[in-house]
Amino acid sequence: MQRFDADDLRMPVVTSPIQMKPGIVFVVMSAVHRAGTVDQLAQALAPHIVLVHHDFSQTPAFGLAAPNVRFVPDPRRTGWAHFGFVDGIFHSLRHALEHLDFDYLQLLSPTCLPIKPLRHFEAHVSGGVEAHFSCVDLLADRDALMSVGWRAFTPSGSLRHRIMRRLSVEYFGRSAGRRELAGIWLRSGYATNGRGSMTLLARCALAATEALSRPAVGRHVFTGQFRPWYGSTWFGARRQAVARIVEAFGAPGVRDYFSRLLIADEFLIPTLLKHVGASAGPSNHYVHTFDEAHPGQVGEADLERLKATPAFFARKFADDPGAALRRRVLRELAGIGGPGSTPVAGLHPGADRVPEPVLVTAGCSTRQR
Repeated sequence: MQRFDADDLRMPVVTSPIQMKPGIVFVVMSAVHRAGTVDQLAQALAPHIVLVHHDFSQTPAFGLAAPNVRFVPDPRRTGWAHFGFVDGIFHSLRHALEHLDFDYLQLLSPTCLPIKPLRHFEAHVSGGVEAHFSCVDLLADRDALMSVGWRAFTPSGSLRHRIMRRLSVEYFGRSAGRRELAGIWLRSGYATNGRGSMTLLARCALAATEALSRPAVGRHVFTGQFRPWYGSTWFGARRQAVARIVEAFGAPGVRDYFSRLLIADEFLIPTLLKHVGASAGPSNHYVHTFDEAHPGQVGEADLERLKATPAFFARKFADDPGAALRRRVLRELAGIGGPGSTPVAGLHPGADRVPEPVLVTAGCSTRQR
């Protein structure tokens, strides 16, 4: 494995507030969701550019009508827990940096929706904070270390990976503890014996994982200068921070190492953002309660929670642009759908028939005449 010098990636970032209305690019990672769902999201984010990375190998025919949509050319093959998803993200970031003029970039999934008026988000990202994301220090949080350390320090599918995953299971035993933070969830507690103390097997699992976290033992890229962080993929950042993590991703050894990890984006993105010195604010996302490895779907009963959260976006919503909750969230929370507002599918009569839709089949886009 090729090594890299972590100090070469670190550069202090000085950020001043944006004086004018910020130019925002929203990058949407698309593969299997309905075109109407992505269209509705894009229309809700107008007039800002929505850059769609769509995996045509999974959904070959994919047409969008929103005039603010741009497609990422030469999209990557993606999928859950597939490293192509990471490659697709960074391919999109490079395209945005090279071809679009923007001050701030926000990564979204097709099942995200804005839950506050867009003008509030514009004011928020105009401040002095460089990036908005949430994560946890893997080496400083024992729950994180024992929940996902086996994923961070071992190649997926390797013998070490399988052994350390089993030790993680043994460490927690029957503990029902659970923590949801940073757009992810962690198991909490540990296996106990009849006296309420940590079991011998749990202590052995902890010792083995702590040993593996040391680069001399684990043979990984993490050091005191390049610490591992774990968190949600859905970040937002100013242009210069985006440029720095794209540069860091291209450093020798980085892609090579992370491409071997299971669900690498949850380690890679927060680790790079932390390492390049981006001043951090809390994530712009509310991620709904997890059901095992996947976030649950937001329901009607969650509306008051969405109103109370300081976040600007939430996921995940039903993959149906006609869903009643989606329409209600866009109207009541995002302030979209009133007189004079931008036409949005499902909220305005005729909005589903915006003229000149972009028709895309197998990666080739045309305008319908």
